[in-house]
Amino acid sequence: MFLMTGLSFLLATASFPGEVADSDGPDVELAIGYKVKRHQLETVDGDNLFLDGERLVAWTSVTGLKSGFIEHVWYRDDLEVARFYLPVGAGRRWRTWSQHTVSLGDYQVQVLGPDGTLLKEISFSVDSVCGG
Repeated sequence: MFLMTGLSFLLATASFPGEVADSDGPDVELAIGYKVKRHQLETVDGDNLFLDGERLVAWTSVTGLKSGFIEHVWYRDDLEVARFYLPVGAGRRWRTWSQHTVSLGDYQVQVLGPDGTLLKEISFSVDSVCGG
């Protein structure tokens, strides 16, 4: 399992309310990258090759949920390696993200709703610095 102190938890996550949103159901975006600027994930240049030891960001935009928490659950090779609880509210578009330092393997990040429902998932691989 993993252990995270209160301070490192706060530094690894963020949530920000945005514009008022009127939605019939959940609308969720999920992307992986390196840095968030002005509450948006910066575009990853090149071939989206993620390397061992890099700190990555899972960025989510969500509307149409009730107030509560969503979860970012990070898996490496089908084992949970990190879980973050991110506050969201009703009636607005929320942008939120978590950060995790990755190592070699196949990753999956899932976004779970306040009721535990899977809302979105994304998969990617992490390679070694020397390409093998």
